[in-house]
Amino acid sequence: MERLDIGYARVSSREQAEDTNALEQQISRLDDAGAKHILSDVEKGKKDDRPQYQELMRLVEAGKVKTVFITRIDRITRSLPTLRKIVDVFQKYDVNLVILDQKLDLSTPQGKLMLNMLGVLAEWEVDLLSERIKRGKEHQRKQIWANGSCPFGLIVINHQYCLDLTHFLCLLTDKPKNYLDFYSDSIDEEIIQDLPHRTIAEIARDCIEIFLEAKGVTPALKKIFDKYGVCKTKAKSNGTDKVLHWTKRGLSLWLQNPILDGHTCYGKDERTADGKRRLKPREEWQITYNTHPEQRLLKDGEADEIKRIIEGNIQMCGGAFGTKHRQEEYRPYAYQIGLVYCGECGSRCIHKGVYTSSKQYRYYACRHSGIGCNNSKNVKQPEIEEALITVLLEKSQNLSQGNDNATEIVPFKTERLQKLEAQLVFLEQFPGFNPSAEELKAELERQIQEETNFFQSKHLEDKTVEEIIQVGNNLGLWRTLSNNEKVQIYRRIVHRIFILDGRIESIIFQDISSVKVENNDECA
Repeated sequence: MERLDIGYARVSSREQAEDTNALEQQISRLDDAGAKHILSDVEKGKKDDRPQYQELMRLVEAGKVKTVFITRIDRITRSLPTLRKIVDVFQKYDVNLVILDQKLDLSTPQGKLMLNMLGVLAEWEVDLLSERIKRGKEHQRKQIWANGSCPFGLIVINHQYCLDLTHFLCLLTDKPKNYLDFYSDSIDEEIIQDLPHRTIAEIARDCIEIFLEAKGVTPALKKIFDKYGVCKTKAKSNGTDKVLHWTKRGLSLWLQNPILDGHTCYGKDERTADGKRRLKPREEWQITYNTHPEQRLLKDGEADEIKRIIEGNIQMCGGAFGTKHRQEEYRPYAYQIGLVYCGECGSRCIHKGVYTSSKQYRYYACRHSGIGCNNSKNVKQPEIEEALITVLLEKSQNLSQGNDNATEIVPFKTERLQKLEAQLVFLEQFPGFNPSAEELKAELERQIQEETNFFQSKHLEDKTVEEIIQVGNNLGLWRTLSNNEKVQIYRRIVHRIFILDGRIESIIFQDISSVKVENNDECA
């Protein structure tokens, strides 16, 4: 079997490969040196998982290689232990290594000696570079400069984060009726500017709004992909190449990036022992607040709302959603997942279901029932909700009566609610009966009721747990909340619900003492 003369080329980044022709120059030199087949990588030199490097070593170990040509020693590796491993493998399989710049040949004793010396120098150069980068980052943090990497939707200009107003795409729904008139042989820059378009910042903002509406990463991704025609891509880093290709984890991390909320963040990740980057816990990040408040993608309170949604969905897992692709609605009683505990052993209860032709319902029961816990009776989900509403109503009335300023409390009204009420008052001023006017009144009353029921969802982050409970002193209000609103509100105010012997024993609210539930027929 004839063995091959193979050349290996490497550059560290795609910019080097495309802009400086560094990779092309290496390949040309290796070809002139006599390499019959050339492998190349665009990867860091300290990494051992480079695809073409691994292919080269596979061919060597298969006995198919006679000589390996490289231009410099640091093209094949920048790690001294890796270099020694390569030399051992080459010697084992009788493969010669030729380095063009240093005119070294591994087949000679002088070549082996010089090879090890060059390996030490290459590793030393990497350490010096790492030290320079470290000092540069320290200076960057002192000056509160933006990081080199930038999340999708923003761009770094003069060391500061700014909204990325680059023209990105135009949806078919955005095109004007006379859009064909824009296209001609003499199209100029001014006409291009007049074409409908969406900027990168506008698309990023739209992705945030889609997530807040969908209440979850998976349904948000589906809507984003469907809306913008996104499919899978091999692009590497979202934002750098201006290609949307979020995974679930990628979108989740992007939404929770402090940079989107006007803050600059340093030290988010670190290198592990094997050279890979690992995201550090959020509490270890170095965050400088309000560095670009006028150039942020998130509005007031949205960062906290995103955090609550993601953390709540992680705790509730897939059981909170329907069998179809979410339909942007949580299951009934989804808010109870992870909140119900056993009143005897204190363990978190599991929820199960009964599905027969005569009855269908879901219930909570102690996971250790019969194996160390005597709490064997279950509690249905509707019963838990009835007990919770009863306690909330009683506690709301008690808080209102015990508040010295209760007479001064005015229910919160959104701007939309005030406009709807004003329109209804205007229509009621006209005497007589008009079917069209009555239909409009009924529609306004319906919208007013919806907006009233949704009071917690707006400015919820500005309210304390006691304020939420106190304002909700209307039984009808608690009963008319949607599934999404229940998840947002109940999980904000309820810490734990304990069940015992088929009844709700107690309910513990966030930042408020526990409430003992009376053992009556309504809650049993």
